[in-house]
Amino acid sequence: MHFAVAGREHELAFNRVRDYAETPGGIQADLRVSKVRPRIVPVPYGSRPSVYPVRAWQAWKDAAGLDDPDGYAWRRLHNRWHTVMESGLQPESIGDVVTRAGERAGIDIRFTGHSPRRGLATSSRLKGHDQIVIAKQGGWAPAPRSSPATSK
Repeated sequence: MHFAVAGREHELAFNRVRDYAETPGGIQADLRVSKVRPRIVPVPYGSRPSVYPVRAWQAWKDAAGLDDPDGYAWRRLHNRWHTVMESGLQPESIGDVVTRAGERAGIDIRFTGHSPRRGLATSSRLKGHDQIVIAKQGGWAPAPRSSPATSK
């Protein structure tokens, strides 16, 4: 989901279950807490079933028993019993999860909490999307000089 919405760590950390609404084409993610301004991001099913963000969200929601719409969408796991806790992840924790996942996957470069955001912009640009579309998905101002969408 982090990659699919090009989210900042704090945007995901403060999301609630109600912020992810299922639609016929996938999910609509409501990123209310944002550095720039709130935005609603469409999340399609994806191009490969093994990495569908929609299926991953549905599987997490079922496995974690997320039935309270006001509860945190992304929760901590108890460090000893690995049970899902009521409290949400801190923004720094989301970055740590991304870094550990990259290490476990054996990837030579060090992923950080910003990597999914940068990765979406890069992937979108490589697929031929224009800067305006990429900026809208990631919540950047249209084609700012610092946008990853402007570099090739």
